[in-house]
Amino acid sequence: MKLTKKSITVLSFTIGACLFVSTAFADTLLGSGYDRLKGSAKNTAAQMEKGLNNYTIEALFTMKDNNQTVLQATTVNKIDMEKQASENSTVDQGPDGKTTSNYSYTDKKLSVWKNGTDNKYYVTEFSNDVNRAARNRFTSPFNDKGAPEIEKLFDALVGNLKDYVQVEERADGAKVYSGSLSEAQVPAVVNAVSSFGFKRMISDHGRMEKDSKLPEIESDIFVKKVLGTAVENKAGIVENVTGDVTLSGKDKNGVQHDLTLNAVFKLSDIGTTKIIIPDLTGANVEKVNQSGGLSSKYAGKYRSNIIIEKNGKFVRIGERILEITSVENDKVTGKYNETVNAGFEADYPDKYNFNFEYNPNDGKSISTFTYVNAKGEQKNGRINPNGLAKIYLDLEIEIRDKDTYSRNNRPYYDGEFNRIFE
Repeated sequence: MKLTKKSITVLSFTIGACLFVSTAFADTLLGSGYDRLKGSAKNTAAQMEKGLNNYTIEALFTMKDNNQTVLQATTVNKIDMEKQASENSTVDQGPDGKTTSNYSYTDKKLSVWKNGTDNKYYVTEFSNDVNRAARNRFTSPFNDKGAPEIEKLFDALVGNLKDYVQVEERADGAKVYSGSLSEAQVPAVVNAVSSFGFKRMISDHGRMEKDSKLPEIESDIFVKKVLGTAVENKAGIVENVTGDVTLSGKDKNGVQHDLTLNAVFKLSDIGTTKIIIPDLTGANVEKVNQSGGLSSKYAGKYRSNIIIEKNGKFVRIGERILEITSVENDKVTGKYNETVNAGFEADYPDKYNFNFEYNPNDGKSISTFTYVNAKGEQKNGRINPNGLAKIYLDLEIEIRDKDTYSRNNRPYYDGEFNRIFE
């Protein structure tokens, strides 16, 4: 499921909060409802990875500040495991009501991508079916490295919240998990974790989106209300999850804010989802090579500001420069350098400076380049186009296996780079 990088931080926090809602409730009527729902979530993810031939995932994310919508995003992702094809559509809406949309289609031989800024379809044709096959598969997050430790953390946080759920067993064998928590029922440890996570989310979002309308809540942060439901069908598949979390706090001027995070997930059309190759007849189409979507027009310099949060303010302390020196014969070469302004060295001590050579069409399902970080360690990175005259640079990539990888995010790192026009 693909979301724009401008909203991914806020939405990932929303997902995390609402997943906490959906798994934190349990009921003694059916034994441990917490364990039952957690087991159902694991079974659903496993079936989506290996079991269900095709399906559709729909999601709606909404964030409101004092009942005023500041961010909304919808996504529809269709996956066909047998044909190794996927189709994704997303729409983001900001506080001004303006929307941006993205569309993508991929299979073993073709990739089509269109964003809402230039009304153009970017098409890449692939000759190696094997390499594309693994990229269109869903992988269960419960199999990620570190997932067992995260699960144990949630188990500890949930504690006696297991007593606040109602579980209804329907006549058709389905189960409905639902529950709510008031301000007085939320433990102090959950409030502490939520406060930390919320402040970090606001900071990250402010760095990535300059026109962010999110309030800079700084004090008296607590969980005011939690609501959640989850519907499990008779086959043990979680088909619907809905979560609402209301966080309350004061901004630097002492103004009270209630920030409501809502997420709705739906798994549908199991076995009946149809994915059709888009008809691009008469459309504005640009063919791109297999260099991760990069072509010679991306050669040039790109900048990303280094921004930290200090004394309650966002401060620009330096910049990152990414230079693409050439894109030829499916090979990308370039340079990367970080500089920090005088007086801020202690705030950003590990500066990176390296050259790289990248061959996205090297026969691997996950193509990366290697570089040496500030500590002398060899690491992996990868580059992708990120819209009109923009590039996204992933660093500190850890390859888990031949088909999956994870990112180890550095503090204050923003991978979105904008073209420098002299």
